[in-house]
Amino acid sequence: MSGIKSLADELRDSIRRGKPPQAKEIPPAEQTEDTPKKKTETLERLFENILNHELTGRERLLIRLDDKTLFLLKQLKVAKGIDMNKIISYSLHLFLKSHPELTRYIKEHIKTLDL
Repeated sequence: MSGIKSLADELRDSIRRGKPPQAKEIPPAEQTEDTPKKKTETLERLFENILNHELTGRERLLIRLDDKTLFLLKQLKVAKGIDMNKIISYSLHLFLKSHPELTRYIKEHIKTLDL
């Protein structure tokens, strides 16, 4: 309680003297001016990469998606004209490219299977 009283007393004294209480200011987080611009450029580059992705192959797959993801893909189709198949294919290619250990595991596992 004494800590609260002393703080209250300091506040009263500073008001009587006509000085505003000195608060410790938290410095604002540094924001670069080009952050939104960089985000927009990165997003536009991503959309360009997706649109330039070629769908090759003839195999068709039936996949299950949750409602939220399906809704987002439909909205992306309306907003940018990107087909669901194209973005799913692009995402899968990017995923496999960024995780080569998965591809290596599959190749090694197939070698050990008796066909």
